[in-house]
Amino acid sequence: MKKLLLSLTAFCVFAISFAQNNNDRLKPWSLGINGGINFSKTYTADTLGQNFSSRNKTGVNVGGLVSYDINDNVSINSGLGIITKGYRIYNDTLRSNMKIARTIPGVVVPLGLTFRQQFNASRFIVEKVGVAVNYSFGYGNDTIYNGSKKQFRIIENRISPVYPMYYLGIGLGGNTSNGNRYEFGLTYQQPFGREMELTVSGGEFLNKKFLLNYRGGNLQATFTYHFNFGNFEKSEDYFY
Repeated sequence: MKKLLLSLTAFCVFAISFAQNNNDRLKPWSLGINGGINFSKTYTADTLGQNFSSRNKTGVNVGGLVSYDINDNVSINSGLGIITKGYRIYNDTLRSNMKIARTIPGVVVPLGLTFRQQFNASRFIVEKVGVAVNYSFGYGNDTIYNGSKKQFRIIENRISPVYPMYYLGIGLGGNTSNGNRYEFGLTYQQPFGREMELTVSGGEFLNKKFLLNYRGGNLQATFTYHFNFGNFEKSEDYFY
């Protein structure tokens, strides 16, 4: 995860340093990349069994996006992202093999609006709102034990690997001298339904059970860099 984030940061620094500086050719279209970390868990409104706890699972998210500026303050955005999220369930009575942790990879296709309010010549506050479609793969209808002693288990019942979500985001951003943009932000994604139902069993002979829901919601901390299409055009300076 660290290598991936360092590579994205290095690429953005390189682009900022060597991009062309000519605002006359700026376009309403831009192409972007983003990357960051996210936090997810089982549905917070569920009631856990005695001595069990649900904790955040840390994952990564990377992707590409395309934006169209309706005006200086509003953009339409879409793209394609890859995300790893999941859950962690702990049996706090155990001294070893206390947890079952699941990493669930997937792809996300968002569509939404971005609003920007300038607070000086090159800095702005950003808000995001939109919808997205998530597709998860790799897991579902499985039984997972905490270890070889099988002191507790989780039975996953997949409801739907494909589901719609809405998202809300806030952040801070800026404009570079060549017309590109960058943003640091927090985004919360919340599905409209459930991805999986989890049956957690513990105790003697695994006879104590309770249900949890995994919806696939997550909170993301992300860095995004937008390359204006006009900076991909060849400058006339090359002909002199």
